[in-house]
Formats: sequence, C-alpha cells, structure tokens
Amino acid sequence: MKLTTISKKIISVGLVCASLYGCNKPSNTPDQLKEQLKKEIPGLEQIDAINKSPIDGVSEVVVGRKIFYVTNDGKYLIFGNVIDVASKKSITEQRMQELSRLDWSKLPLELAIKEVNGNGSRKIAVFSDPDCPYCQMFEKQVVPNLKDTTIYTFMFPLPMHKNAKSDAIKIWCSKDRSSTWTAWMRDKKPLPTDTSCDISELEKVIKFGQETAQIDGTPAIVLENGQLLPGMLPADQLMIQMDIAAGKSPKVDVNASQAK
Repeated sequence: MKLTTISKKIISVGLVCASLYGCNKPSNTPDQLKEQLKKEIPGLEQIDAINKSPIDGVSEVVVGRKIFYVTNDGKYLIFGNVIDVASKKSITEQRMQELSRLDWSKLPLELAIKEVNGNGSRKIAVFSDPDCPYCQMFEKQVVPNLKDTTIYTFMFPLPMHKNAKSDAIKIWCSKDRSSTWTAWMRDKKPLPTDTSCDISELEKVIKFGQETAQIDGTPAIVLENGQLLPGMLPADQLMIQMDIAAGKSPKVDVNASQAK
C-alpha cells in the first residue's frame, strides 16, 4: 500500500510540536498501536513493524520500505524526515536505505539479460522498463561507459507504459534476448513479433520486482551489497558506488572528471 492513500488522515511535519502534549500520556505497546492504526486508517492493511524512534514518545512505523511516525498514544501521525541536529543527517533516510537493501544472493540472476564490459569484476543489477525513456538513456549513456562491469538487467514493465509488457514479451521470446534488448533500447530497432514462447520465467522476474524488491520506478539499480539506487547516475559516479559497495577503494578517472 502506498502511503499517499492515507494522506488525508495525517498531520504535517510542521505540526509535530502540537502533538507533543500527548507524548507524556501512557504508551501503547507496538501491537496495540498496530491494531489502533489499522482500525483508524481505512486502507492501511499491512504494517510490517513498529519500532522505537529516536524521539521520546514517538514510534517508527514501517510499511514496506516507507516510514512514518506515530505518537505512542496513537493520536497523531507524523510524515517527514527526522534530522539528527548534531550530525545534520536524516535518520529517516538512513532507515529507509536499510529497509531497501536487498540480498544480492537471492536475485534471480539466471533470468537476467547479462552484459559484460571488460573483465566484469564490478557488478550491478538493473530493473528496467523497455518503454521507459530514462531506462533508454541509461542504456545509451551509462552502460557502455561502465568499465569492467557485469550488468544484469531485469525487464520490469511498468503499468504506466501501455506497450511495455508486450514489448518485454517480444524481447523475451526473441532468439537472442541480449542483442534484441540492446538494439531496441539504444538504437530503437524494431522488435520481433513472435510472442508465442513460455513467459513464466519473465513473470517470475516481474513478481520478484513487485513483491520482494518492491520496485516502483525505473531504472532501479542494485549494488553488490544490496543497496538500492533509484534513478540514473552518471557512469563515473556509479562506478564509485560499485567500488564502495564491494569494499574497494573507488577508482576515479581524474582526466575524465577534469574534462567535464
């Protein structure tokens, strides 16, 4: 469930001070809070966890990879970032990054379109929509410039692109998925028309993206340490992120950076 469906039931972050009078009232247990929220907010069918937050009298509510906050008396909801004043860092953003981390070993890499640049020592997985303009930009401008990288691409058609599913099936049913994908995404070469093959494994990929990875936009990049990067990064920045994720010192092309 997307949190926007309950937006009319919440207060803004700017009203957080107004809610604090209730913080000294007796606290509900996490289970009590969970039941209270489900009762009071129609459409909030699943709450994955209710955890202690850094703010006294306020708990963190986890729904998928999203976070909001509730006062412990269950009276007020708070949406927005909790900032650590000393470090100037968003605790909310850090928690959401933790929640979005995937287990690389559980990615269905055998069902991905695989491309190897150089020695392929760096690794990323990308959820990509065949009709997504930003995915096509990523394929044209970024992928060819990723040095020594293995790119695993999962076709993940989004409902907002009406032809994306049928185009994904055409690519899946082609004799050479990798070359068909590349020709379509980078050069807009016409797709084959055969859609008669078994697409059960493509459906598995889509289901994994929806339910396990909870992808809601493309391109979505998964680093080797499981960190999820929504959106597109320039090749040099992405390679730095890959090196950090693999526990290596980033290799920066100084000449390329100065040329920009």
